[in-house]
Amino acid sequence: MSTHENASEPVLVSTASGVVAGRLHEGVVSFKGIPYAAEPYGANRFEPPRPPEPWNGVREAFEYGLCAPQPNTYSLVDATPLYPWGTDCLTLNVYTPDPGSARLPVMVWIHAGGYVSGSAATSRADGSVFAREGVVVVAMNYRLGVDGFLSVPGGTTNAGMQDVVASLRWVRDNIAAFGGDPDAVTVFGNSSGSAIIAAITRTAAGEGLVHRAILQSPCPSLVVGADEAADVARRVLTDLNVDTDVRDVPLRDLLGRRHRALDVRFRDASRWHPYTYWFSPFIPVVDGTLFPDAALGERIPPSVDVLIGTNRDESRYFLMRNGQFTSATEQDLLDAQNAYDVPEACRAAARSLYGHLPLGEQLAETVTNWIWRGPTIELTRLHAESGGNTFAYEFAWQGSPAFDGHYGAAHFLEVPFLFDQFDDPAFAPQVGPDAPVELGRALRSSWIAFATGGDPGWERYDDTRRRVMTFDTDCRVGSDPRERHRAAWDSRLAVTAP
Repeated sequence: MSTHENASEPVLVSTASGVVAGRLHEGVVSFKGIPYAAEPYGANRFEPPRPPEPWNGVREAFEYGLCAPQPNTYSLVDATPLYPWGTDCLTLNVYTPDPGSARLPVMVWIHAGGYVSGSAATSRADGSVFAREGVVVVAMNYRLGVDGFLSVPGGTTNAGMQDVVASLRWVRDNIAAFGGDPDAVTVFGNSSGSAIIAAITRTAAGEGLVHRAILQSPCPSLVVGADEAADVARRVLTDLNVDTDVRDVPLRDLLGRRHRALDVRFRDASRWHPYTYWFSPFIPVVDGTLFPDAALGERIPPSVDVLIGTNRDESRYFLMRNGQFTSATEQDLLDAQNAYDVPEACRAAARSLYGHLPLGEQLAETVTNWIWRGPTIELTRLHAESGGNTFAYEFAWQGSPAFDGHYGAAHFLEVPFLFDQFDDPAFAPQVGPDAPVELGRALRSSWIAFATGGDPGWERYDDTRRRVMTFDTDCRVGSDPRERHRAAWDSRLAVTAP
């Protein structure tokens, strides 16, 4: 229970840059739009994140800051308007049950969005539901798209990931003032957010920034070397009709070009192979520091506890949105297999496992296996074998029966459960009016237990017994429920496929 009972009076906290004022609501004090770095545009564009300018007096932290610049829609998968953006975007939000507490567990949320969209400046990332259960939650914005994840000539590689690390340094240096324990920081995220976690964890752990990690549907194998990144940058800038220094193109114009050029033409695998089936040309790069190696075994050190998993039907969200689930051809399936360099033995195993299914479902299993399921299982195995404290899960709830049943347990579906966001228009149709709220409680309690003590409530993973928690209307622990799919992505097993 917060010691700040008068909701009409702002709650003041001193940070390294100045005093911020937050608001108490329903037992949680929130501080929104706190700058953790300077504005990354103007003279700072394409530069590493710089410290924020300190301020005098009290800075009101009552409203969300603006998110990182991004197109107004992301029509590759949807036409839904996204978030208002601004150039002074490197801000974060803190949710705490009591700034007067000492050493509460800290959970830091890293938003998703395929490295091109998304925001922490939204109720969809409101950490209050976690804070009410005794943890301090932080959510931050970071640079996206061309500015955050394109190797622009003369610019900073992996600028978006550098922003995330800067925010974690802010947490280490300031979170005690909000009641949090800087020595008990758990980072958690979905999709590209969790892929960022997988990429930066070794460096962040070495700096004492991260102690535990929760990776929800990571895509840990999607990383390129410096030469390929430079080639991708040239292709992207050519598609955006940028034939001069990208800094000379007004930001709104650049974002408008990105929307027109990439969101539609990017679906053409003959033009954008292999990135069409990676769903984005914006991608982390091996830089020798934050991301020292492309090997999965170099991602997460055993000193960091890991809770990791995927959703049963990851890729269906994307393939339904862009129409491929119902219109897939043999060429689409071949393009995807070529994009992922699928060995012939695994292709044969996939034909045996999925050949009786419609082409859209075969394509969905291929994409799910090679972007999410296979690399995630391999990362899980490697962390466990290194001596890490490793726990595995699968989210299997199939969505509202009133929604299109083809979506299944699609990518991102666990997030509204986790944050108790069933009424959000972006989620409501898929979760439906009768969503099992107890499933959200089960997820949250497991995440909080893991962040608090390193144990979500089930057996550790090892590559002999492969114990996995399945989150569904009936949560249960058992052997890996996707065991039979392994031959379709692991060539060592492909000869044994049924």
